[in-house]
Amino acid sequence: MSNRNVRYRPVHNASDEDENANELSEISIEERLLNSSDTESDTDTRVSLKRNIGIFAGVNIVVGSMIGSGIFIVPTGVLKHCNGNVPVSMGVWVAGGFVAVLMALCFCELGTMLPHSGGTAAYLKAIFGDSVCFVFMWMFLFTTQPQSMAVQIIALGDYISRAIQSFSGLCSLDSSKLLSKLIGSVFCVAILVCNMKNVKLATKLQVVCTVGKVVALVIICVAGLVMIILDNSVIMANFALVNATVSDAVDSTSVKSSGIDLQAVGFTDFSLGVFQALWAYDGFDNILFVTEEVKKPKKSLPAIIILSVLFVMVLYLLVNVSYFSVLTEQEMIASNAVAVSFAAKIHPVLTYVVTAGVCLSLIGSFNVSYLTAGRMPYVAARYGFMPEFLSMVHVRYFSPWPALLFITFLSAVMLIPSSIEMLLSAVVFFMWTCRTLSAMGVLIMRKTDPNLKRPYKVYLVTAVLAILLSGYMSIIPLIFQPQILYLIAFAMAVAFYILYRLQLSKIIKLTGVGKFTKTCQKLLLVVSPQTECSST
Repeated sequence: MSNRNVRYRPVHNASDEDENANELSEISIEERLLNSSDTESDTDTRVSLKRNIGIFAGVNIVVGSMIGSGIFIVPTGVLKHCNGNVPVSMGVWVAGGFVAVLMALCFCELGTMLPHSGGTAAYLKAIFGDSVCFVFMWMFLFTTQPQSMAVQIIALGDYISRAIQSFSGLCSLDSSKLLSKLIGSVFCVAILVCNMKNVKLATKLQVVCTVGKVVALVIICVAGLVMIILDNSVIMANFALVNATVSDAVDSTSVKSSGIDLQAVGFTDFSLGVFQALWAYDGFDNILFVTEEVKKPKKSLPAIIILSVLFVMVLYLLVNVSYFSVLTEQEMIASNAVAVSFAAKIHPVLTYVVTAGVCLSLIGSFNVSYLTAGRMPYVAARYGFMPEFLSMVHVRYFSPWPALLFITFLSAVMLIPSSIEMLLSAVVFFMWTCRTLSAMGVLIMRKTDPNLKRPYKVYLVTAVLAILLSGYMSIIPLIFQPQILYLIAFAMAVAFYILYRLQLSKIIKLTGVGKFTKTCQKLLLVVSPQTECSST
């Protein structure tokens, strides 16, 4: 196979697949596309993954990926954009799920058409070429992933500090921003050390975090249902489109002083709310990382995507209803840790349990970021887009120390000037801009490569609607909610494109092992993943 023409290298999800990656990377895209089918020929001697993932298993994968920190962070921001209008905020969650389904169906076509690609970076490379892929990878590593980590860190600190305030009253809500960042950073460093020295322990921790997430959501839903049965006055007031008080839940003075007009929710405000809600639906495309293992992808992939998003959407609606069964819209908007505020109004003991579950969920979110931190640098280094040093692993612990330390450093930088709202908006803006480009690629490749095999083909109206809605979601914050981070992102994208041109002209060399790389290798005891090391 060494004499075959290498035109496109597949992206894999984890470093433990590197041995297969070296062999599979020598297969050209045309050969893979022409030979891909639901069942392989008996005479095919190539090593390939078996299709063992059915609809039920696929739904579990996607649902587990989607349900994370979003439902504990985003509801407050969504309600703010809806000006405290609870029914409209529920509509925002439905609209967010609708946009996610449309985009996911477009990704289904890309994932089955490019079955070994496994992600947005590879789709952009196949559609637009190396330059766009280069910029995406650098932007993801330098901005999006650290910003996402910073969101998790601040949210974790908010929940822990909010719990401390509830129990001790040591500090006020206004003075807790620094405390939240410090607390979150301490946990971040602890998870970093765990991932650097014991990947197996980090994987086991992820199981515990998943259990905590499920427990927290179940408790919130059940407690909310019980509160509705016992006293439905608060939820009736929340879902009534009037500025009225019910059962002393909130007095008329607080409603008027809040400055919230429950009737005034324009289309722009609604759209900005959907923009925020999209954070909670992130992860809908993770099934595409295992496309090769899905049984009958033509039928299974759309079913998995639609069922998963619908399930998550219904769950999010139930959780929000539970929140509104106890908290007024003013209390929701004022809270920086809505699940803790919810539990504190029911029973003090419940506050401990919910706080623990939510914190485990948040820890799990950035633990996943660490577990996958080496993927993007490794793939980028294979493409020749990034210094090989960032993809190196420790000779003893077999974890990507340079990538882990690098993302932690950048996450700490993101914490200094930014709020959680700014960071969250920046992440959603970049990722959905790239997804819009990927969805456009569905139509582009139908024109440029009409003969490529497409096991699943999205309806044209679905693709067009996905492009229009996601494009609108990417543009509207620039117009109505501009932030300095957007300007910085554009400037960095231009800088990375210039870097790409300089590398292409061989003025700058990103690959290879120089003095700096050798020095860092000696300091961190890391080597290239392809290097064979004898155990000591």
